[in-house]
Amino acid sequence: MLKEKTSVHFVNTQGDGSRVMLVPTFILFYWRKILISFVALFVAFGLLLGFFIYQKTSEHYQEELARANFIKRQIDLQQLRKSFRSIDETIDKINLYMKKRGLQATPLENVGMADQFKIRNINDVTEDYDFQLDKALETIADIPIGIPHRGRITSQFGNRNNPFSGTGSERHAGMDFKGNTGEPVSVTAQGKISFAGVKGGYGNCIIVDHGFHLKTLYGHLSRILVRAGQTVVVGQKIGEIGSTGRSTGPHLHYEIHQNGQRIDPENYLKFN
Repeated sequence: MLKEKTSVHFVNTQGDGSRVMLVPTFILFYWRKILISFVALFVAFGLLLGFFIYQKTSEHYQEELARANFIKRQIDLQQLRKSFRSIDETIDKINLYMKKRGLQATPLENVGMADQFKIRNINDVTEDYDFQLDKALETIADIPIGIPHRGRITSQFGNRNNPFSGTGSERHAGMDFKGNTGEPVSVTAQGKISFAGVKGGYGNCIIVDHGFHLKTLYGHLSRILVRAGQTVVVGQKIGEIGSTGRSTGPHLHYEIHQNGQRIDPENYLKFN
């Protein structure tokens, strides 16, 4: 059929020229099928080329994505290590603070500095930190830190001039805060009221047991707002400034007892 040819005359619209071309006869009969086959072949080639390009770019994308994720994990890991180191340093400071006051340190393994620290351990580590920090917070809440009244300190712990006779000196077992009758007195740590009533020269007096062999005493009150056995929280108002007992005027006498011994409250006024 390829040898059989047909003459095809091409004439322009003006009729002043023509051209003759010999075309295999089967093309004239099957040109539609030939055209469809050619288009199908072209489309198939395009799809194959597109798939090949996609495969290569997809593999490259996956490689780049994996590399980016690896870098991100390394950055996240460094940030986590930095954060855990900061927490460890804070825990160390808290433990030093407690050690200086004869208290038991908060038990906590410093995992933030571990060389083999891995991402998969983060959940376990953070859960442990949450537990230990909650425990540390509860422990700190039991330690009498801060001031029980915002008045000016008029007398420190230790020897002082006798304010009653004006001559000689006496041992002052606490710290005095100047105030006006009726002003609030706040407890400096959570605990349980072990005494609330009149106590010799202290007048109206409150003693709070905080555990850890620590107690605080609040004396010369005009009013007592708690009762023995009651549990109190940090900053709770427990009484009011007064001048009951052995007193020269309205003020709060504040003491801290550790293991039954009176200690200087000055060391507990700030958390440092």
